[in-house]
Amino acid sequence: MRASARLVGIGTLALALCFVETRALLISNIEFDLALPRGATETFAFQLINNETDPLEIQISLADWDRDLYGENRFYPPGTLPRSAASWLSVSPLRFELARNEQREVKFSLRVPRDIEGTYWAAILVEASPKQAQPHPGTTVVVRRRFAVKIFETPPGTGRRDGRITLLDVRGLNPPNVWLEFENRGTIHTPRVTGRVEIRDEKGALVEKIEVDSFPTLPGAKRQLKATSSRKKGDLLPPGRYAVLAILDYGGESLAGGQYILRILPLRLVPLGEAKAPPQDLDRDGLYEDTNADGALSLDDAALLGLHLEKPAVQENARAFDFDNDGDADLDDVLTLKKMAEESR
Repeated sequence: MRASARLVGIGTLALALCFVETRALLISNIEFDLALPRGATETFAFQLINNETDPLEIQISLADWDRDLYGENRFYPPGTLPRSAASWLSVSPLRFELARNEQREVKFSLRVPRDIEGTYWAAILVEASPKQAQPHPGTTVVVRRRFAVKIFETPPGTGRRDGRITLLDVRGLNPPNVWLEFENRGTIHTPRVTGRVEIRDEKGALVEKIEVDSFPTLPGAKRQLKATSSRKKGDLLPPGRYAVLAILDYGGESLAGGQYILRILPLRLVPLGEAKAPPQDLDRDGLYEDTNADGALSLDDAALLGLHLEKPAVQENARAFDFDNDGDADLDDVLTLKKMAEESR
């Protein structure tokens, strides 16, 4: 059996089971990564510490949860998800008061079925609200805060690891933004996927390496994230052909890999509308904010870009006008240029 154990203060981080100056509800362990054998039953516990100024009313319940494409938690009624472990859990106590500086233990038992493979999971929800005094006439607003203690169970020797990169794209070049999508096709939770992105030129020489921040994925889930180059704005890749390679380590026997061919064409700027010259890059940052070429940034530049936004003069040179650095030239770039002009006045 393995289990993670760490003390986390909601709104602050504590290093041991002790009181700290910051007022908060402290939870001794917010994640249990368990590996009980199939058919086993075992009891665990975590501590709640009221380090706030007032007594709290605590309510405990069970829930299912997962993460969206960008890693945000989502919660559901228990038993909603196919790999829910909520029905295996029993928790006590479910409701109690916690006085100031009081510590209370919450116990839960996990009963593992004999016929499961891979990771199953659930959450114990801790809801905290100020203890209510005698009710007053009129409307009373009660603020409830909800925290999740996550439970993972993976019986030893069961499940399989399998991961794939299902999307690799470059969206924005100043600096390069590389978007990846990883899919956990296995049946085991991957708590820490790590990796890198390499940009190589036509000869195979390494131009840049971008580290990918580690992230977790649940079985059957996808995770999309952005890896941004450390290049400074205006330090542009020269026109040419590049191979963008992504390598992710999810703990399996092999790595997940993907490749994207990036072609950067030379700019061919021409005057927009009645302008007497092509757009100008006033501060040499690779963006051509002076669209009317009058030597200054103004609201007229945003208006002119808006009028010609869909024309080849803009779309065939989109990286020159990609002010929000998302890989295209669209209305958002007009609004970004307008904001730049307003701030420069």
